Order: sequence, then C-alpha cells, then structure tokens
Amino acid sequence: MMRVLLLTLVSLISATTCNASVSVHASSLHQSLVAPIAIGIKRATRLERNNASAASNDFAVRRQRVRGGSAAVSDKKPPPIKLLRWAYTAAGVATTSAWGTMVYTAIRDNQPPGAMMPSWQHPVFARIGVMSAAALIVGSFASLATTCSEPNDVQSWEELGDTSPSFRRQNLALATTGVASSLWVRFAEQVTKIPGTSPVAHHISYNNVMQARLIGAYGTAGILSALVWARTLPEEHRNPLTWPKRIGDGVSKALVSLAPDSVDDPVQVKYSLITASMLIFTGMQTVCNMPYSVISSWTSRRLSRAFPIYTFLGAVTAFDLKEATENGRLLIDKNYRCLSNGMKGFGSLYLGARAGAIFFDPSFPEHFGMVTQVPGLAVAAMMMVGLTLRSDEK
Repeated sequence: MMRVLLLTLVSLISATTCNASVSVHASSLHQSLVAPIAIGIKRATRLERNNASAASNDFAVRRQRVRGGSAAVSDKKPPPIKLLRWAYTAAGVATTSAWGTMVYTAIRDNQPPGAMMPSWQHPVFARIGVMSAAALIVGSFASLATTCSEPNDVQSWEELGDTSPSFRRQNLALATTGVASSLWVRFAEQVTKIPGTSPVAHHISYNNVMQARLIGAYGTAGILSALVWARTLPEEHRNPLTWPKRIGDGVSKALVSLAPDSVDDPVQVKYSLITASMLIFTGMQTVCNMPYSVISSWTSRRLSRAFPIYTFLGAVTAFDLKEATENGRLLIDKNYRCLSNGMKGFGSLYLGARAGAIFFDPSFPEHFGMVTQVPGLAVAAMMMVGLTLRSDEK
C-alpha cells in the first residue's frame, strides 16, 4: 500500500514538473523533488524484500527439526495448563479413593469367609497404617497440580517438563504405580491366596464391577501421567524405542547419586537415608517371602504385596526432595513443599498406627505373629520412617 501511494505521488509530481519544464529553474526543482522520493522507494522495496526472505528462512528453520531422518514441524503449541491442573486433581482423588477402598475391603471380618478380627482395634490401626500411603499419593499429585497452577509462560510441552526437575520423574513414578496397582487388582485373588486351604481361600476377591472400577481409577491416573511424561520429553527422545534407554539411564544415575552432596547437611542426609531405606523395604516386600514381606505394612498377606507400590513412590519422592535440598529449592518452590508435606503425613500416620497397635490393641503381640518373628527389622522400619518427621530446616 505504501509503495502504491509513493508511486502515485511521484506520477503527480512528474506530470506537474513536465508541464512546467519551460525553464532551467523548473528542471532543477523537478530533480530536487523526485530524486529523494525515488531513493526512498528503492530502499523500501529492498527492505520489504529482505523481510520476506527472513520470514521464509524462519519458517524453514522451524521445519528443520529433524527426527528419525525426516523433517517435522516443531511443536510450539502451549499445553493446556489449567486443564492439566484439574486432571491431576481428579486423578489424585480417584487414586486415593481406590486405595482407600482396597484397604477397607481387605482388612475386615470374613476376609476370607469365617475369618474374624481378634479385636475391634486390630483393623482400625491396621487400616491407618497402610492408609499412610494416601499421604504420598496426595503429595505427589498435588505437586504436579501446583506446577501447572503457578504462573508461567511455557510455550511448549517440553518447556513444561523443564519447569521443575521433579515434574517428569513424578509423572513417570505415578504412571508406574498406576500400572502396578491395576495389575495387583486384576490378580488380587492369586496374590492374596492362603496356602493350605481347601477349597482355596483368598483374602481379597473382587467381583467384576468392583474390579473394573478400581482398575479404571488406577489406570486412568497412570495413563494421564504416562502421556504427560511422554509429551514433555525433549524432541530427540519422543521415539518410544528410545524410552527404555532413557529410563534405564535415569534410574542408574539416581542409584549412584543416592549419597548426599554434603554429609554436613542434615536435611540432605535425611532424604538420602529415606530414599535408600524405602528402596530396600520395597524390594523386600516385593520379592521376599513371609515374614520379611510384611515388615513395612504389618498386614500379613492382605496388602503386603500392594504396599510396596507406594513405598516405591515414597522413594522417588524422597529422592526428589534430596535433589531439591542440594539445589536450594526445597523451602522455596511450592511443588516441593507438597512433596515434603506428603512425606511427613506418611510418617505421622505410619508411626501413629504402630504406636496404637503396640499400646492399645489387646491382641498384640499374640495376633502379630509375622511381625514378632523379625522384631529387629520391624524396629528398623519404624526408625527409618521416623526420619520423615524431622524438620526441613537445618
């Protein structure tokens, strides 16, 4: 448009000066008026041509994000932050409710039929003890929702993953717990089978409707976390064939980084010990036989194989808090405060249940045969959990 106006002006001036070109003075005036305008038109034309070329080059650069040997348009669409916040909240509520349902249905009379609790206090403190895992679940989902609710100007999924070192790791951990919990529900009869019974008895046996509801709750939360984890990966790691290597490298790096950066920092030492201890007890509950597998949960066969799913989540959370302490972010970032509060909630419920069982349950120790066979490990587990109650202040 500007070029057309300038050309029109030049034409008018040229016509006027041509009609008045009867003298040397008019000719001189014509040159003085037209020359600057002509130069300006040339410069404007050259500038517009350069801008068009730059825009074309910029578009070409954005298309040259090569993956797998072929060009692909880079993903710059901002993620739906508000939707993710509500999705994490809903997933946290669903997972906590599903775990609470499992705890209630597993620890009660007539599981299996005819089995009775020795006292009314016995199921109360047993449920409180394993419901301590709910604090870890809430803390983890709350940290992710907090990351998505804090003001930020992320322009891509990859930038969202980079907002906090714990974001991708917590998503991957929750995806793992979702899958593991779904599998446990699906095979609950086999896992809680009571050996030596005829016909074979089980502590837990879900009907099709209840099983579908529990698997739906755990599975939905796991799928959400898995999709976000995959979506926030760097462009060069979006290929699913590279995920096993990336996960393996990350786990290996974490294992060799369990020691604190500074042994003079008691908070680093605390979270380092909690991480290592929870990993050890997770392994014992998963692969060891009775009575070693019941040390953390105190629930015999009822939930002793399900509880390690969430002590694993606790180990990941403790490692995130250890890194946050080393980076000086523990007391600053809100998402780490959520993880820390979840860890403290876990410790409070766990130790409160143990104290209640020991001092207020009249069936102790006669009806705690598995635990009393390995009292040293039981005390070690309580001492480990006791570290969670230490303040994050140095």
